[in-house]
Amino acid sequence: MCRVHASEAVSPHPDEPRAPAGAGSRPGGRTGPSPRGPGRAVNAVYTRRSARRRARSLRYGRRRAAARIESGRYESHPGIENFLPPGRLRDQSVALRVVEALVAAQNWRSDRREAWLAILRQLVHGMDWDSGLVYAVKAEDFGAAGGRATRTVSRVIAWAVEVGLIVVAEKGASAAFLGTAKGRTPTYAVYVPACLPQPEPATKSQVNTPSSELGDLPTPCVGNYPLNGRRLDRTTPVAKSWPVFGIPGSPSERNLATRCLLQRIGLDGGGVSGVPLWRTRAQLKRWWDAGACPAGLLYAIDHHPDRPDRHRGDALRGARDPLRVLGHRLKPWEGRLHELPAAVRGIPGDYTAVPRPGVNAVSTAPPPPAAPWTPTSSAELRAELRAQLAELQARRPRTRRRARRL
Repeated sequence: MCRVHASEAVSPHPDEPRAPAGAGSRPGGRTGPSPRGPGRAVNAVYTRRSARRRARSLRYGRRRAAARIESGRYESHPGIENFLPPGRLRDQSVALRVVEALVAAQNWRSDRREAWLAILRQLVHGMDWDSGLVYAVKAEDFGAAGGRATRTVSRVIAWAVEVGLIVVAEKGASAAFLGTAKGRTPTYAVYVPACLPQPEPATKSQVNTPSSELGDLPTPCVGNYPLNGRRLDRTTPVAKSWPVFGIPGSPSERNLATRCLLQRIGLDGGGVSGVPLWRTRAQLKRWWDAGACPAGLLYAIDHHPDRPDRHRGDALRGARDPLRVLGHRLKPWEGRLHELPAAVRGIPGDYTAVPRPGVNAVSTAPPPPAAPWTPTSSAELRAELRAQLAELQARRPRTRRRARRL
């Protein structure tokens, strides 16, 4: 019954008070005022603020993703390690055995088995050797490996995610969404499914494929692989450090000079700082060709040619891109390296091996022979000393008189 007829109905317990019509509900229905005060308005304000906050964070994340794409080198999300469960595979050979065992356990046709196995092998070949992640591989590359269309690649990826073989760490994004010239491919991580036992590690860590197709290193012609935990025996002597006043001329010398400069300014050339050595060497090549040395570039980084007496301060404090900072500091010295102080100018050749006269050179010529000593008598020696003393005494009074007159 409706509420009106329910209120008029006779209660089975006449002694109990009957609740008024609409008791326990909001007066006026859902559109009426709330009995608890202006909570709906507060909730609406909170909802609008949350929506604006989500939109702002979305725009910020889109800008960061676009900056990673436009930087020229593909980089995954900085916090991608926090999104992935532990236990992912980093060994390509182990991942390849897992894929083959998983596909062999399926009751598929032979053509489907071969095509899907080729697609999954292409995914394993695209794994990074350090992080074990699969990125920068397009769906067209997967389809070309198995001879299938991109929709079949989507089915393979969905099946691999369902069985627990891969986990999508970062979804793809189109170029229109990011506002860039190119889009972003998804990032995958490979795991061992629960239906398979944990495999044993292999002695050969990675799978070597043609470098022209996948960008991996070619197969070496030696029996020892550098990634299997063993240490290689050094066959060449360790290169010595480059002298700070030396001017490099060959590619190997420029490599040593660049390492010397990076060590002097506190960068380690691709280690903790993340500055790649090849980019630094390419950026400094024109300065080496112009006759600069590491000592001269260190002075040019800290001083301006128009104000040589003023230090410009630490160049790399808080710098996100140290190479851009170095290029900005060295730009005013283009064509003005002759204005460098003489103490920091370069010396051509290996001045440490062949010393030059006047530049910390030590003469290797034998000393001249001493004059032969001729013995004299004591009487003659005393007479000579008396004559010298008399001459000094004769000069002393004249000097005193001249000083008094002045």
